[in-house]
Formats: sequence, C-alpha cells, structure tokens
Amino acid sequence: MKKGFLLTLVFQIIALGLFAQHKPHYNFNNGVQWTFKEKMKLSLEQIENFKPFENSTTENLNTKDFNIDFPIDNTTDIESELHAAINPTDSTNLVVSPIYQDYTNGNIYCPIYYTTDFGQTWQKSTFHNMPHVAGDISGGGGDPVLTYDADGRLYFTWIDLYGAQMDFLFGTVNMGIFWAYSDDNGATWNQPTNDTVLLGQMNMTLGEPTGTASPVSDKQWMDADRTNSPFHNNVYISYVSIFQDGSGNTTYTIKCKTKPAGVDAFTTEATITDSNFVFTQFSSLKVDNSGNVHVTFYGSKQDSVLALWHSVSTDGGVTFSVPNKISNVRFNLPMFQVQPYDTIEGINPQRLYPSPYMASNPNNGDIYITWTGFGIDSLSGTGSDIYFSKSSDNGTTWSTPIIVNDDGTNNHNYYSSIFVNDLGEILIGFYDRRNDIANNLNTDYFYAISDDNGQTFLNSYATSTTTDFSTVGAQNQKFGIGEYTQILGTENYIIPVWTDGRKNNGDLDIYCAFINKNATGIERVENISNLLNVKVFPNPASDNITIEFRLDKTENVSFTFIDNNGKIIQDMSFSKSFTKGTQKITKDLNGVAPGNYHCIIKAGKIKQVVSFQVIR
Repeated sequence: MKKGFLLTLVFQIIALGLFAQHKPHYNFNNGVQWTFKEKMKLSLEQIENFKPFENSTTENLNTKDFNIDFPIDNTTDIESELHAAINPTDSTNLVVSPIYQDYTNGNIYCPIYYTTDFGQTWQKSTFHNMPHVAGDISGGGGDPVLTYDADGRLYFTWIDLYGAQMDFLFGTVNMGIFWAYSDDNGATWNQPTNDTVLLGQMNMTLGEPTGTASPVSDKQWMDADRTNSPFHNNVYISYVSIFQDGSGNTTYTIKCKTKPAGVDAFTTEATITDSNFVFTQFSSLKVDNSGNVHVTFYGSKQDSVLALWHSVSTDGGVTFSVPNKISNVRFNLPMFQVQPYDTIEGINPQRLYPSPYMASNPNNGDIYITWTGFGIDSLSGTGSDIYFSKSSDNGTTWSTPIIVNDDGTNNHNYYSSIFVNDLGEILIGFYDRRNDIANNLNTDYFYAISDDNGQTFLNSYATSTTTDFSTVGAQNQKFGIGEYTQILGTENYIIPVWTDGRKNNGDLDIYCAFINKNATGIERVENISNLLNVKVFPNPASDNITIEFRLDKTENVSFTFIDNNGKIIQDMSFSKSFTKGTQKITKDLNGVAPGNYHCIIKAGKIKQVVSFQVIR
C-alpha cells in the first residue's frame, strides 16, 4: 500500500469516526476520540515530516523588533489560544504564552513573551516546553496557563500530547500536564525533576484513538494562594481526568492537585466529582482572599442537562465540597451527538465550548463566573452571549445570570475572560460581532467593566480593526483562535490580550491593548514593537489638535480618526510620506462635535492608537 493512500485512508477513518450520525442521544462513549481530536493540532502528514526544534529558526528571534500588527515570531506560522498574567508584586511585569504552530517543520510549543516595562518592549524566552521527551513529536496539546505566587514567582503549566512518529499510527501516545517556574519575570525557566502533574496514555490504531491505557487529563487551570492564610503560596491545578475502559465506556472526573509551598512537586490529589456526573470538562480555579480554593466546570448528570457547577476547598485542596449548580447552560456540543450543533461561524464545532472562567474580588471575597451560552434553559434566539453570575457566600448560592454584552443584536458574542483589579472592578473581555448585522462574521474584541460589583457593565472596544471570522483557521487546519483569551488590569489600566486575525488571510497574531480608564479611550495598542513615540496635544482640545511622532526612516504614515463608537471620521483621515526624525501634523477641529476620539497611526509594520477629547 502506498504511503499517500494510507494517510488518505487514515483521514477518512478519522472523519467517519468523528462525524458519524444517528448515534444515541447524549452518548458520551466517544469522549476519548472527541478529546483527542480537539487537542490534535498537527496533521498526520506533518507528524510524518516532523523536524526537531534544532532545525527551526524560531528559537533565536528577537521579538522586540516586531509589533502588534504582525505575528510576534515574524513568520507565517500561527499563534493562538493564549493565556496572560500580571505580576502582583510588580505590575510592570506581564507575561503572555500562546500556542505556536509551525506547520513547515511540524512543531508545536508554547512560547513565552514577557515585558518588564509595562508593555513598552517585549522579549521572548528561549524556553521550549514541548515535546516533553526529546526526539518525540508533539502532535497536539498547549492549553498554556500562567500564575504568580505572592512573592512574584511565576508558574507555567501546559498539556503535551506526544510520542514517537509511529505511535501516532500504531501504538500508544502520552498525554500529560506539566509545569515549570521562573524567578526572573519569565526570562528563564526551571523545570523541576517532578515536572509532571499527571501523565496518561492513549492507544492508537491507524491514527484513531481506541481507548485509554491509563486516564488522560485535559483543560487544566492554575492559581496560587497569595493571601496570608495557612496555605500561603500553595499552587493548585484543576483538570478533567478521562478514562475509557475496554468496553468503550468513558468516565470524566474533575480533580485538583496541590503543590505545597516550598515543595517542587504536586502531591495531594482531590476528587471533586462523583459517578453522578456522566460528563465534565473545562475547569476553572481561583483562590479567594481567605485562601479558599474554588473550582468551577461545566458538565451533565444523568438528566442530560448541561450546567455550570461549583465546588470549594477550605483546607488547602485536601477535600472539596459536593458540587452545586450555578446555572444551566444552553449549549449543544458535538460530543452530545445532538443535531444540529450550536455553531459560531469561523469556529470549528470541535473547538466551541461554553468556556467558563472564574475570578474573585480581593476586597470582599465575592466569586464571579463568566461563560458563553446560547441561552440558559432554552435557546435565547439572540445568538451566543456572554453571561455573568456571582456568589457572595463562598459559592453556596449564585445570582441569576445576566448578559454582559449590551449590543441588543442577534449576533454572536463569545469566549470571555475575567479579571478583578485591586479596586474590586470586574473586567470581562470577549469577541463581539455587533457591527456586522448582515453577515454575523466581522468581529471586534470588546471589554466590559463593572464598578458596582457586577450589577451593570459598560461595554467598549479594544480593537480598532475587525476580523472577518470566515478566514480564521484557514492556515491552521481549522484550529482557529482557540478558546483561551485573557483580560488583565491595574487600578488605572485595562489590558485585554487576545488572538486577532485582522489580516483576513488566516494568519493569527497576538494583540494587547493598554487602556487608561482615567483618560477616555485606548491609550496604545501594541505588542513587541519599536513604538512611534506619539504625543497628542492639547488634550482636551477645542480648535485644533497636534500629533507629534518620531520615525526611524522615511515612511508612509496613515492617520485614521475614529469616534468612541469606532466610526471613521473620513474628513480628518489621510496618509502621507514623512522623512526620518520628529514630525508633527495639526488638524482643524472645526465642525467636530464634542466628545472622545482616537487616532490610529500606522507607519510600516508599526501601529499606535492615541486618544483625545474635544470640548467647546
């Protein structure tokens, strides 16, 4: 049999197994296959042609030379599905880790980008987290998660799906959760001897998973105890454990493991769910201001109703409470074998989840959760929306969910993340399609802020350019953006971090916006960049506005002026060639209504956004 024919046959087998119809209602016995396929990011051809990292040029990139509008690795390889964290002891230190997919060499890993000057410049760590075993192939994995402890030590965890080349066709591959830590703001990393949180094996035949040789784990989340509780500086990881027996029956269990402070190993393991749950997935974990460990997840019991659940540990992760329901979630997953699936154009159904994320108020201890849903108990008819609920009694009871996005349309809003700053303000970031009523495809990234403990949210743009989601996934085998994003914040700044595809050619980049909430609008949008050093004055302005900037060489510079709703002011927008050095432009504000405005300035590959106010 020819090699090409064999690979074609393998793909046909996988496709038939994945999309077979007429299966029993809510049949979860294909869980291992579903989990494996949504985790798989390299094709079998790429696994066959795998080249180890020493043949890749990405390791030596100097990322400070690149900027937000282009991939931070400056290649056509895709970066998506990210997590980010901000140092609680030094807010100028932020860290971002996406999944890097190098389809030319067949490599997958999670690069780490860090800044120590509040995003003015970014560096890339040389740490490679995948594959876990030298010489093996990482056929999938990722799920990067970052957290700091109370002393500023940075922890990093990820999943690796790895094995020898032939193991992916005929053999057993490994699927594990691993961890490392950094004591220098993310620059270098230590991988302890006990770097494995969990490790399981999956049997393969002709590229098709046929069951687990031992339980595999997925979608972990992590947090550290930064309080003065007895469990100070403990680190916790929650995850779902999946096991399929010889009869094809699949069990799902939410668990949590603890790394005690001062110990370089995750030792204590606690089981959170019991056999009453027929399906669980996507845990989120947060330590509150008393040191209690909260875990949320979505799942279904025997009644086949998908819901969000909560459990809490008050003894440092040794035991957890019986999970209680937060809310039902209207969301038909492909796993349920219910037709039709709930879909969002531009996202592979295998990568579409409610994606619940949790946060805690550092001042009053309230717990918050946000998620994506098509309704609560039934289909809402408004597309997918961002939901929010809170608990003020340690998770015993939860508020009636509210919708965070205020667009009032039937368009999709999805994949939210949440953060609470030191003032107790709740920040939620999410993808939003409110400006494409006709097609429900063009997408912006939004943020919402609540300063009244989650009673109301004010929505605003983080992006200045939309992404046509019909192009997302065109270059990464329909993996798309991944379901992880992260919003961060300080007392004065809102910092959304997301995967962006605004080039509309399938290329995906990591974007970060720094939004000064005390000065209206986006102060700057950047990533790893030599900035234009833009200044705007006077601000506020009444008669005219001057924008000063610096160029390193002669460039064509475009100026796009928009109002606070993102509408372009055509009469003020223009482009022009400028020579090297400090330059200025002045615009007449006659006829411009009072309000808040932004100017998007682009010179070559560098973009910056400045905001100003017009008064009369």
